[in-house]
Amino acid sequence: MTKTDDKIDALLAKHPNLTKPDAIKIVTEKNERKKKKRVEKAERSDAKKLKKKGNPSAWDEVDA
Repeated sequence: MTKTDDKIDALLAKHPNLTKPDAIKIVTEKNERKKKKRVEKAERSDAKKLKKKGNPSAWDEVDA
């Protein structure tokens, strides 16, 4: 079984009134939200790195 299948089975065990397609939809949407957050966080981090790299006053003494 894959990790996704385990998550779906756990969700179905916790909420027996859900159908399997509903559980799949919930897990898929959650994964998409998590992926979107990771991408946004990486973009913010990259922007901070570029900003710091371009501004000599923001450099640490170690970098100089």
